[in-house]
Amino acid sequence: MKTVLKALLGDLLYFLTKLVGYLYWNYKGVRITFSCQVAMKAKIAKGCVFTGNSIITEYAEIGAYTYGHNVNINNATLGSYCSLGPDVKIGLDEHPLDKESTHPHFYQKITQNRSIIQDHVWIGTNSVILCGVKIFEHSVIAAGAVVKHDVETRTIVGGVPAQFLKRI
Repeated sequence: MKTVLKALLGDLLYFLTKLVGYLYWNYKGVRITFSCQVAMKAKIAKGCVFTGNSIITEYAEIGAYTYGHNVNINNATLGSYCSLGPDVKIGLDEHPLDKESTHPHFYQKITQNRSIIQDHVWIGTNSVILCGVKIFEHSVIAAGAVVKHDVETRTIVGGVPAQFLKRI
């Protein structure tokens, strides 16, 4: 009985935490759906919209009117008016390859470089932007791209790894 009660209280606390986050962000002018996990310490400007199962950590900073569906944003700064396709991942943690194992149990937390996405950037569906990458304004990332190098202003890149496709 004690275990069941503990589980129910844990579920209730989780629900209340999600409810408070949902109310907090919507009150601040950031539209999120209830299924999103958005840290209250994140810095998100008014007018942003995140739907689906989006995850935005406390290490994210996002400019006005940026939107996305099922996105995962961790250690990143995004400008205003960015369009994020479904399932975009930006600034997720990386693992060292020079250790006994890539599992976090075998090494101390490493400092991750911040990804920077400037204003008016369009990132296509299922794209991955690695840590430390800077994408300059008015650029386009093709769907499914893995971006591991900086992207110049008004440039389209795509592929795995992402390569220059066209200047716009």
